[in-house]
Amino acid sequence: MLEHFVFTGRELLLAVILASLVYLLEVWLFARRSKGGAPSEKRIKALETEIEILKQRLQALEDIPPMGSSLDARANTYADAQRMAREGAPAQELAGSLGISRGEAELIVALQRAENQSP
Repeated sequence: MLEHFVFTGRELLLAVILASLVYLLEVWLFARRSKGGAPSEKRIKALETEIEILKQRLQALEDIPPMGSSLDARANTYADAQRMAREGAPAQELAGSLGISRGEAELIVALQRAENQSP
């Protein structure tokens, strides 16, 4: 039955070209699939670096005491400012002795005066 088929050089060349195109298509598809599948060494290194930066930032945040806690130096400073204002110290003295701004000191003194005047 195959005796009646005669392959010329042109038909053989077309068959080789077609087989080559199918092979190249498979290689291309395989390459595209493998690119998205496994992360590259470069990407892994970038992620490890990012994790280290995030660890450092987290540690820095853990080192800062929560606002309002007894460990918060600013809260202690404002508590001292309120105490001094209750005792009658002027804003200039608050700012000088506690290291807060003049505006903050004036606000604390004004709030203390308003609290003392309210019934």
